Amino acid sequence: TVSPLFGRGYTVIPEPQQVALAAGNFTFGANWQLKLDSGVAKDDVAVETLRDDLVSRFNVRLGSSGNSGGILNLRIQPGSVTVGKSLDANTESVKEQAYRIEMHPRAITITANASTGLFYGVETLIQLLRRDQGTLWFPEGTIVDWPDLQLRHIYWDDNHHLEHVDELKRELRQAAFYKINGFVIKLNGHFQYKSAPAVVEPYALSPAELQDLTNY
Repeated sequence: TVSPLFGRGYTVIPEPQQVALAAGNFTFGANWQLKLDSGVAKDDVAVETLRDDLVSRFNVRLGSSGNSGGILNLRIQPGSVTVGKSLDANTESVKEQAYRIEMHPRAITITANASTGLFYGVETLIQLLRRDQGTLWFPEGTIVDWPDLQLRHIYWDDNHHLEHVDELKRELRQAAFYKINGFVIKLNGHFQYKSAPAVVEPYALSPAELQDLTNY
């Protein structure tokens, strides 16, 4: 079955739970302005991710063009997004990750019950943005999404090789882009054991480096 988004040339991984598209598409660019609701901090991870991803993936800095093309509004309002069926019994955690995106030619609004959901809404919005002959496009419509499972882990085997910390951070960002929220890393001898220095391999990660990775 072809999803409504894919049928229009847009892709999101994983596919959102509910999608209702209107007939049209509209353009997006540096002439759009970012507006934060009172419940969204300026340094919220969703805000930082939105700015970083727009620049790194599309070379777009919101508000850098003089003509206003529209308003991109980020909102956190507990209880504002209703979730449907999921496989997880922990409905409160599922609700925290839920979001709604309303897309119109002059206004885009991402609403979430919590900061986590706002982050996932931003990542979906970035995935939706499509470049066609130098112009960026969004579909007009509404998306409501929540996870089937509160925990979504991947297993990363660094037993026989080892990435640098900066590369591991890049991999964490890429995993989060697809809404992975757990990173299980296998280190074996790539950890600086104080009690067993003989089994510690060269370039092993220190506890401080792993704490930095955890904080990130």
